[in-house]
Amino acid sequence: MIRQNDDGFQKGVSPLKILRKKLGGISQEELARRIGVSSNTVSRWERGLWNPTLTIPQIKALEVQLHSVNLTFQDLPDSLGPTPET
Repeated sequence: MIRQNDDGFQKGVSPLKILRKKLGGISQEELARRIGVSSNTVSRWERGLWNPTLTIPQIKALEVQLHSVNLTFQDLPDSLGPTPET
């Protein structure tokens, strides 16, 4: 059984990785291209090394991706790194 946090995201997995899977299994590179950041940035977000700092156009682009899979920013946890296992 897959354990989930209260917000519905799988424990120990980055919400961005889950988003990429919901978007058809796109790569970090493709998500980065769609929202206007580097693939290294997406990787660092997913590993919890960096907290996102986005421009307004990047926020809008990420919002488009979220809406395409029936999610909103409110659905995301406070961190885009792996969600805690505890």
